[in-house]
Amino acid sequence: MGRIVEAQRIPTADAIHGHWGEAETVNGAPITIEGVTRTQFGTKRDQYHGLQDDLLGVDETQEPLLIAEREAIWGSGPEDEGGIWFFLRLYKGMVKSKLGTRHPLTKTVPNLGDTEPKFYVSICHRFEDHWERLLVVKPGAAIGSFTRATLVTGHAAIEGKNAALETLREATRPLIRAEMERLYGDVTEDEREPDSLVAIMLGYLNEIQGRFPGQPIALSLPEVFPGGLTTPLPTLAFNYVAQPGGVLKTWFAVAGLPAGAALVFLKEGAVELTKPIQSSPPGGVQVDLWDGVTLVGDLDEFEFRDGDGLTIARGVRDTSLAEPT
Repeated sequence: MGRIVEAQRIPTADAIHGHWGEAETVNGAPITIEGVTRTQFGTKRDQYHGLQDDLLGVDETQEPLLIAEREAIWGSGPEDEGGIWFFLRLYKGMVKSKLGTRHPLTKTVPNLGDTEPKFYVSICHRFEDHWERLLVVKPGAAIGSFTRATLVTGHAAIEGKNAALETLREATRPLIRAEMERLYGDVTEDEREPDSLVAIMLGYLNEIQGRFPGQPIALSLPEVFPGGLTTPLPTLAFNYVAQPGGVLKTWFAVAGLPAGAALVFLKEGAVELTKPIQSSPPGGVQVDLWDGVTLVGDLDEFEFRDGDGLTIARGVRDTSLAEPT
C-alpha cells in the first residue's frame, strides 16, 4: 500500500475537489491542471469509488457466497444430513454390511482424515475410487439414496466452486486492485500515471501555490500525503535468489530501516505476501523464504511497511549484496 490508507483516499480527493471549487471562485474562472478540469477530476474520483465498491463486493459478497455454497455441498459437520460428509461417515458401515468384516475392500475403506476445505476434492477422489471397486462386487451398493454417482456430482460441484474462488482470488481481485492503484497513483513517481488522481492533486497543489502565493486560498490547501510529505519514499537495498520448488529467498540489512518498519512486503504478479521484520536477526541481515513464488523476469515489488500496512520505504535490488550462508 502507498502512503495514503484506503479509508482516506476518497476523503483526500474530496478535500482537493472542494478546495478546487473555492479556488475557482477566487480566480473568477475555471482552473485546469495539465488539461484536467475540476469536473473531470470528480469523474475520476467517482471511478475510483466504483472500484472500491467492486472490491467490497468481491470481499463481502462473492467470496463468502462461494464458500458458503461449497460448505453446503460438503456439509457443515458429520451430522449434517444434507452434506457429503454425513454420507462418507456412513460409507464404512455400508461396505461392512455388504461384504462382511474380512473382505479386502472392507479392510481398505478410505479414511476421511483432515476435513479442511483444501482436502475436500482429494477425499472425494479416494472414496470414488474405492466405491467403484465395490460396485464391481456389489452392483448398486449405496447409502440409502446416496450413490457413487451422487458423490461424483457433489465432487464436481465442489471443484466448480473452488475454480470460481481461484478465479476470484487470483484474477478478479488482483485486477481490481491493480486498476485502483493505476487510477489513484499512490505509487512511486516513475510508476505513477500522469492522469492519476495523485498526479492531478500534486499538480493542483503546485498550481495554487504558484498562482496565489501567500494568499489564504494557498495557505488552506489540503494535504495529499500524511504530514504533507510530497518527496519520494526512501529506498533500501535488498537482494534475492530463486530456489528450486517455487521458493524465493530474499535478504536485506535491518540497519537503516526507517522508524516504524514492521513488515516486509513482496509482490510477484498476483501473489502478494508479507513477513514480519525481525528486531535482531543473526548478523544483522534478515533472510526470508517465500513459498509459491516463481519469478518471471525481475521481482515486481519489494517494500517495507509500518504496522498499518503503509509503505514507508521501497526496496531496490543490489546484486552486490552477498547471499548469507
